[in-house]
This record gives sequence, C-alpha cells and structure tokens, in this order.
Amino acid sequence: MGGGVRRVEELDAEPLPRGSRVVMVMDFHPSSVGGVQSHVRDLSKILSEYGYDVIVVSRKLGKGDIEDLEAEGYYTVKPLFNIETVIVPPDPIDLRRELSALEPDVVHSHHIFTLTSLMALKTAKELGKPRVATNHSIYFGYDKTGFWRLASFLLPTRYLLPNAQAVISVSRAADSMVESIVDGLVDRYIIPNGVDTERFRPSEPEDPEPTVVFVGRLVWRKGVHVLVRAFRSVVREFRDAKLVIVGKGEMEPLLRVMAKRYDIEDNVRMLGVVPEAEKPRIYSRGWVASVPSIANESFGIVALEAMACGKPVVASRHGGLKDIVVDGVSGRLVKPGSSRELAQALIELLGDESLRRRMGAEARRLAEEIYDWKRLAPKILKIYGYYRSRL
Repeated sequence: MGGGVRRVEELDAEPLPRGSRVVMVMDFHPSSVGGVQSHVRDLSKILSEYGYDVIVVSRKLGKGDIEDLEAEGYYTVKPLFNIETVIVPPDPIDLRRELSALEPDVVHSHHIFTLTSLMALKTAKELGKPRVATNHSIYFGYDKTGFWRLASFLLPTRYLLPNAQAVISVSRAADSMVESIVDGLVDRYIIPNGVDTERFRPSEPEDPEPTVVFVGRLVWRKGVHVLVRAFRSVVREFRDAKLVIVGKGEMEPLLRVMAKRYDIEDNVRMLGVVPEAEKPRIYSRGWVASVPSIANESFGIVALEAMACGKPVVASRHGGLKDIVVDGVSGRLVKPGSSRELAQALIELLGDESLRRRMGAEARRLAEEIYDWKRLAPKILKIYGYYRSRL
C-alpha cells in the first residue's frame, strides 16, 4: 500500500458485480445540505440505476433541509450519548449491529474527520468486508503545516483511517491532506466529484439583465461577502446587473447590511434555500456563476453544476477549484478574498458575449467529458471490485 496516487486504469480487477450491496456511511442525514451529502446522493443514485443495492447509514444530523428528497434505503445509528453532534461518536454496538445485519458487499465511508464514518471502517474490517473511504476535506486555508498538521496526527483520523483499504480524494488538494496524515498506510486515488449532466444542462433563456449567480451556504469561508463587495464595481459598469444569491447561513444579515450600505439593494436578490429541481433553471438564467470561496474548499460541486448548465465560472484560485475551472477556458480564477480581481473578471465576462458563450460551451464540454457521473461511477466500481478480490 502507499507509494503515491494510484491510477484506477492500472487495477487488474473486474468491477463489483451488479446486484451487490453497497453501504454508504456518513454522519449527516442524506436530505441535509452539503457537498458530502450531495456526493453521496448522486453516487447512490447512479449506482442504483446500474443495478446495485445501495443503502445509506448515517446519524440524523441536519435532517429535513431538503424537503423534496425522499430518503429510501436509509438507516440511522444512535449516538453514544443522547446528543446529536458530530463530536459525539455513534454507539459502537449499534453501528456494528447495523452493518452486520445489512450484510454489505462493500462499505464506503464518506468524510475522514467524522466519527461515524471512521468507526464504520474499523467495524467493516472486523466483519471482513471490503472498505473504501472518500476524503472531501482539505486543511484549513489549504495549509498543511503547523497546528493543522499536528492536529491531524492527534485526531482519530490518524488511527482509524488506516482501516480502509483505499482512500479516494475528490481533488489534488484533498489528496494532499491524506498523504500527510497516512502516507504509506493506505492506497490513494483521486476521483473528482461528479455531476448529473442530464439534470444540470442548459434549459432556460438567460435573464435580460446581466446576472451573476451564487449558490452555497452563506458562511465566511464561501466568500459570498467578497462577492457582494465586488458587485459594487459591477453595478458601476452595468447599472441593471443582478446578483442572485441562493442559500442560507449566518452571514445573511451582514450581506443585507452590506448591500444597503453599498446602495445595491435593488441589484441583489437573496432567494434563500430553493428546491433542488429549481437549481438548473437558476444557473441557466444566469450569465455567469461565481464561487468565491476563501477557505476549506476541497472541490466546489456548485462550480460543476454551473458548468454543466453551460455557464462560465469565476472562482477563487483555491483548493479543488483550481482543478475544476480552467482559467481562460471555462472561466476565470482570481485571488481568494480579492474583491478587485473578482469584480474585474465578472465585468469582463458580462461585457463580452462572445467570450462568455465560448467559455460556457467549454464548461459544458468539460462537465460532460470529465465530470459526468456516468464516467466516474465505473472507476469507483472498479475500486470496489479490486479490494473485494484482495480479501
């Protein structure tokens, strides 16, 4: 094991046979909002379509955020104490009982810093089951030195993650974290997040006004406050420009105050959380999408969703976003936290229809050729099959 990132194409194994049972494990309820949850939902959906029996096991954290999602094949495990928080581990007896009763052909844990996922790897090993983990995280600020590196060795991750036979990271930035924590102890792969290009596709005419779309949690690390600050300059160039913000979070009151202070209240539309079915329409009606994250962005699924809808993306040159958005081809990359660079890139694209159309077409092409779940799921199935054959 170990020795750098392995290539799926080099594995001498058949994919996991159809009809096999795959148990996905995570701490968060599958109907809650987040990149991990979105990944698990989409991967489970495509594997089910391919004829696999997929079951999700989790805690009840965040239940009900996405009201139109029906969680089928879903089981919960009890916390060790009667407190629902990620810092409280699951009841190990209940977890073992659930996994044993489900008789999985493979256990796939998601997120390497939550206790349910980590403990499931240990339990699966004790039960003699194939076990794979996916890492969706990077170091805070993408800094793997000092406190965060030390913390990684002190956290349960250091001791429980080696129970996996393989760790898949969603980006090079995410793999860097795995390498520094357990290098040489597990096999490592990089397989990006995917997108359903049939659901996320160009579907609506663009709004008549220049429109920028942001989708995500309204928290500091997502950089939405930087985007609102940058939009002052955008409105100076395009007085009818609109910034559409989808999501909720602790920064919402501040964002409203900022918009009022900058005298762009009429240009900023805050829609809150919208049904999943509405997202493709919102992306399609926008002219440009922006993902201005300033910390902890291991990938950026919303960038993929916008690209699949044929939209150029202006994103921070940070974490996994650097892997997704090809600067000058499918969008622009700007310095994280720089409202000046962000504004310049948005103004350029809003003002140049030819460039915007060309980048949007390239974005759609990349989404189809690289990130479609139909291209990525077979790689994961091959990993399942390889490590099952090695037990």
